[in-house]
Amino acid sequence: MKHVKLLVFAMGIVGLIGCATSAKPKLSTFENMGKNSVANMAGSQKTFAQDENFVVLITKPSDSLESLAEKYLGDADLAWIIADFNDISTVVAKREIVIPLTPHNSTGIYPDGYQMIPILCYHRFGDGQDKMTISAEKFRQQMQYLKDNNYQVIAMKDVYEFVQAMGGLPKKSVVITVDDGYRSTHDIAFPILQEFNFHATVFLYTDFLGARDALSWQQAMKMQQSGLVDFQPHSKTHPNMSLPNFGESGTDYEQRIEQEINNPSKKITKFVKNPLHTFAYPYGDTNEMIISSLKEKDYKLGVTVQAGSNAAFAHPYMLRRSMIFGDGEMHDFEKSIITYKTVDLK
Repeated sequence: MKHVKLLVFAMGIVGLIGCATSAKPKLSTFENMGKNSVANMAGSQKTFAQDENFVVLITKPSDSLESLAEKYLGDADLAWIIADFNDISTVVAKREIVIPLTPHNSTGIYPDGYQMIPILCYHRFGDGQDKMTISAEKFRQQMQYLKDNNYQVIAMKDVYEFVQAMGGLPKKSVVITVDDGYRSTHDIAFPILQEFNFHATVFLYTDFLGARDALSWQQAMKMQQSGLVDFQPHSKTHPNMSLPNFGESGTDYEQRIEQEINNPSKKITKFVKNPLHTFAYPYGDTNEMIISSLKEKDYKLGVTVQAGSNAAFAHPYMLRRSMIFGDGEMHDFEKSIITYKTVDLK
C-alpha cells in the first residue's frame, strides 16, 4: 500500500504541474520511450506500482541512474530525468524510486517558481591582463565547480526545445559559449572542455579566422569532430548590426545585414559542416529586421550579452548571456549560474 501511495503522490505532482502549464506537448527526449513499454520491462527488477506514466520500484545494488534510464527510458543519457524527479544524484540500493515514463514538465514551471537556463559567454583564454581574457587555471576551476555541484552542461541547440515547450532539460542545466574565434579557444579552452567532457558553442565572425591570433578552419574542424564543440555565426565583420552606418540608405543597410548573416553561414556550413541554429549578435544588439531575417533563414535562436538566465518563456531570438570576465572571482561566477527563480506569491 505504501508503494501505491507513492505512485499516487507522483501522479499528483504531474497534475499540479499540468495546472501551471498551458500545454502538454510530447517531449522529443521521450520519443524512444515507447520501445520500452511497462509490459516489456523484463528482468528481476520488482515493481510495486506501475501504469503508463510511472513505475515505482525498489532499487538493487547493481542499479545506477544510467542503467535504469537505459532499461526503462531507452537511453542512458536520460538519467537526469530520474535524478531530477526523485531529487537525487545517485542511486541507493533498496530504496523506493519513481521512474516517469512520459513527459511531466516541459517548461520547468512549478507552483513556487520556474527553471532558468544560464548561458555563459567567454572570449579569450590565457595570461592576458585585460578583463576579456580568463586564465586556464580560472577556467578549469569554474568547470570543476560545475562538475562538483552537479550542473549539466548542455548543448546550445537544446535550449530551443525548452523555450518552445517541446522538451524538458535537467534542473541544473548550463550552456557554455565562446565568442569571436580566438586561437586560445583551441589551445587552452578545448583541452579543458575535453577533460570534463563538456559541450560548448563557439560563435565565429568569419573575417577574423586565419588572422594571427585567430583559429584556423583546420582547428575549427578538429574541435567540431570531437563532438563537444559546434560553431555558429557571429557575423562576418563584427559590426553593430542594429543600426545603419552614417549616411547609409535603408536598402544598403538591409543588404549589409544580409551579407553579415549569409557570409558566415555559408563558410561555417562549408568548413565545419554542423547545422546552423543560433546567431550571436555582435555587442549583443539586434532589431526586428535582423530577427525577421534570421527567421527566414531558419535560425532558431539569437543570443545577446544581456546578463541573466533564461526561462522557458524567454524570447528565443533575444536570449540572455552572462559575460565571464577574467578579473571576476568565484562568487561572481556563482551568480551567473542561477538555475531557478523562486516566486513569492504572498
